[in-house]
Amino acid sequence: MRAWRRVSGSGSRVGPARRVQEGPGSGSGTPCRRRRQGGFTLIEVLLAIALVSIIMAMAYGGFRASVRATKSGEEVIEQTNRLRVVQQFVRRQLMQSRALIIEQFEDGEIVRFQGDRDHVRFVSPMPGYLSYGGPYVQELSLERGSEGMELVYYYAMLNGYETGALEDTTDGRVLMEDIGDGEFIFLDFDPETGETFWTDLWEEPERLPLAVGVLLDLESDRGLVWPDLIAPVMVDTSQSRARSVRSTRDMMIRQRGAGDSDR
Repeated sequence: MRAWRRVSGSGSRVGPARRVQEGPGSGSGTPCRRRRQGGFTLIEVLLAIALVSIIMAMAYGGFRASVRATKSGEEVIEQTNRLRVVQQFVRRQLMQSRALIIEQFEDGEIVRFQGDRDHVRFVSPMPGYLSYGGPYVQELSLERGSEGMELVYYYAMLNGYETGALEDTTDGRVLMEDIGDGEFIFLDFDPETGETFWTDLWEEPERLPLAVGVLLDLESDRGLVWPDLIAPVMVDTSQSRARSVRSTRDMMIRQRGAGDSDR
């Protein structure tokens, strides 16, 4: 509704009165109100950066830990599989030993099998993927390596084999390393008492033992253990007397540290 103003001294009305609105800054004496702008302080920004850094460090540490755990697990599986494969290979070669002549001397002495605490030499067929056919002279030896003892494997064809051929070769295959201690033992038979016994020195090279044992102590930081390997040898047809194992106790190894004097 319009407001009409009166002119003093008369009764007539003059046009509508205008309202004067004073806006911000319209007058030099009127204070100006400024709106406060929102934002983060420097301390808040620094705290946010620190929290993000901590979260990223924790995530990276967890990722690294998972990678190490995965890699460690794969290494344990690989070493376990290798130990199993080596055991199967050594057992197979020893079990298939043949009573074939390795060496024959002028005095008539023949060698079919040799063995002591640190090595064993025998004749056995090779797996098809490793040979050209026929029997091979083979040797398993415990040797000192750069990081402890090693189980080394040597082989040469029996056909054309010359004395000392394995001693002169350096082409040995390392089957196991990081061995703290180890030995080969041989199961023999006493014809007078009819008893079997274990020895770490085979003194009758013209015949084969009843069985061969491979005992190793591994220096593994992953808890790997070499199970005592006992390989029964095939029947030696060159001997006139029976070579049968009379009971399962013949294949048992005495606990280490007990009765070592008679071995």
